Amino acid sequence: MIDSPRKALGNNDSDRQRAAEIYSRFRTMADAYGERLQLIIADNDPPPITSESFGKVEFDYDNPMVPGVDHPGPDHAGRLENEADG
Repeated sequence: MIDSPRKALGNNDSDRQRAAEIYSRFRTMADAYGERLQLIIADNDPPPITSESFGKVEFDYDNPMVPGVDHPGPDHAGRLENEADG
């Protein structure tokens, strides 16, 4: 899981180039490892490069879950920090 890989980057030419290099590296890893590797990248903007290696799932208030994965309901969900105590 990679969260916000472009967080410290701005929007000038060198920052956009750096973002493209980061995503190019992700694509190289995905192509090299195939189904043996899954990268989950949380980013607010679409990838700066295109690749068939990348899938996309968008979330919003109306669709907050991964499609096809049912929420178990409030009686079956808990906070991870509470489970660490048990």
